[in-house]
Amino acid sequence: MSEFLGQVEFLDGKRDKSKIRTDAFKRDERMEALAELRDSNPEVFETMGTSVRMSLGYYENDKKIATEHGRDVTKGNN
Repeated sequence: MSEFLGQVEFLDGKRDKSKIRTDAFKRDERMEALAELRDSNPEVFETMGTSVRMSLGYYENDKKIATEHGRDVTKGNN
């Protein structure tokens, strides 16, 4: 079902989901701190709730997409 919905076009054309996610990306120092915690102390990170770990995954995926579209994700307020 998702495969078919992903191919739907709107009246004004097909949506570029990666571009939309790139435009919406905002650097979040709390997520950066969580990523640092995951890398430096994985035992503590694993004790955190599932929603926190999933949020970090979404954030890092959006950050990766923004980087692929040429955004500088190393600065705040971008």
